[in-house]
Amino acid sequence: MAHSRFAARRGLSVLLACALPVGALVACGQDLSGTSSTSARDALYFNERASGLPPVYLQEPYTAAIEVAGGAGPYTVRKIEGTLPPGLTLNGTTLSGTPSKAGTYTFTLEATDSTLSSKQKSYTVNVQELPPLSLALTLPSGQIRGETRVPVTISAPRSVRAARLTWTLPANVTVTRVQPEGGALVFWRQDGTRLTVDLGFKAVPRSGTRVALISVKPAAPVTLGTPALAYEARGGDGKMLAQKLSAEEQKKLDDQKAAEQKAAEQKAAEQKSTAQPGTTPPGTSTPPAGQTPPSNETPKADPPPTDGSGGGK
Repeated sequence: MAHSRFAARRGLSVLLACALPVGALVACGQDLSGTSSTSARDALYFNERASGLPPVYLQEPYTAAIEVAGGAGPYTVRKIEGTLPPGLTLNGTTLSGTPSKAGTYTFTLEATDSTLSSKQKSYTVNVQELPPLSLALTLPSGQIRGETRVPVTISAPRSVRAARLTWTLPANVTVTRVQPEGGALVFWRQDGTRLTVDLGFKAVPRSGTRVALISVKPAAPVTLGTPALAYEARGGDGKMLAQKLSAEEQKKLDDQKAAEQKAAEQKAAEQKSTAQPGTTPPGTSTPPAGQTPPSNETPKADPPPTDGSGGGK
């Protein structure tokens, strides 16, 4: 009996030992000699997205991180060849500034880690004109039957701080809500089929940012189709940054410009006809050739003769 109790206790001790962490596995009869816990270190490399550096636009503030991975940090990055776009500088692992000249620029960067391992990579950057600022709706492709949310996005925002969007909706479509996105402030109203949305921005949004969601509800199934959209955007100083007129507003403006152009051309023609060189003003006649034109001055009388004495008898 005593032997059985001893065997049970010994068996329990073996089970407990086998349940312990790796360090106790020796007790289970496993030989750990010849194993190693060291791990290989990745080689130093530039860690960037497939599309490369973000687009660079003329006179638009720019910031891009040059990401380095592998090796052993900290890392340093420097330009070893080529030319950075004028206005951009490399500070640490950040390329930033405001590009001042359009064109294509190629340069090579070298990354170095704490073990002095290095890696080089060439970049080509196109500095281009910034596309026009615009606001756009993303409409569903087919019919809508119930309440639907329509996103509003902004592109190439520059220094925008306020914008107004007008949308002429199909008949019997009601706006139930306009929800701000990305920190924007929103005020809106619907007059008949015309929706007006005023947007305010505490900070300039990024290009492609969704700034609002417009919830619409049709009385019957309807396809929203190409939106009749107009907008204007202004900077913090109130200066107009972009404007798109509705079809009706554009027609009025075109008609006004045509009328002003026609009036200017008519006035120029009248001035030209009254100022032709070589023409004689009305009410005057041209004398025959060889004759002196008559003078309008009254002839002067000759002075009386004198005898040089200065007086008479």
